[in-house]
Amino acid sequence: MIYSPVDNPMGKEGVVIGYHAVEDLLKSGVTIGKVYVNSKADSQKVGTLRQLAKQTDTPFQMVPVEKLNRITRANHQGVVAIKSPIEFVPLEETITRLFEEGKPPKILVADGIQDIRNIGAISRSCLAFGIDLLIVGVKANAEIGEGAVKSSAGALLQLPVARVSSLSNTLNYLKSWGINQLAASEKSDQPLDKLNIKKLDSWALWMGNEDKGLSRERLALMDKIWRIEMQGSMDSLNVSVAAGIMLYQLTT
Repeated sequence: MIYSPVDNPMGKEGVVIGYHAVEDLLKSGVTIGKVYVNSKADSQKVGTLRQLAKQTDTPFQMVPVEKLNRITRANHQGVVAIKSPIEFVPLEETITRLFEEGKPPKILVADGIQDIRNIGAISRSCLAFGIDLLIVGVKANAEIGEGAVKSSAGALLQLPVARVSSLSNTLNYLKSWGINQLAASEKSDQPLDKLNIKKLDSWALWMGNEDKGLSRERLALMDKIWRIEMQGSMDSLNVSVAAGIMLYQLTT
């Protein structure tokens, strides 16, 4: 494989360049943060890499060549892969193990959160309140790279994180285990501080996009939706702040 030491956000051997090297990497089982391919690359080659990325739940993005040149000044041949700073855990194996250990899982699902600072802050809250698993979408969320790890103050290196290709399928899978699906929305008529939520055995808290929140379709599938009461003229909070409040209420 060909590694680029230039502009390397991962330290030694963090960037892999070249079509065949990235193809081999995708086949190797190594956790990859993201694959970038020149938007003008050969469609057949792109198709092969895209399929391999899909099979391994690896983020894949077509970008202008200028983006690739900013990542590395080496001869990348239009294909660059950045290794992940963390090892993602397998979703199904993790859920099964938690139940087998008699530990009904407490989960946070990041659905469309794009700011790595929010991902970092949420992961810190997850670690602080004993959350068993953070779930992120391949396409839905910001890349879990060095920036997110730094923003998390290292929490992402300690917290189990599962990366999934479909959050919709994940929701159905969690429901199949009887895990309660929870969310916060200013549109809810149920105030958070008026409900006894300590009785919930296992749950997955869904936190949505910074601007749009969770979609109506996603909210319709939730088992419980609460509103965080606020004073004054504010009607919403930063997603990481809201996540911290919800986790506090759910776990203390």
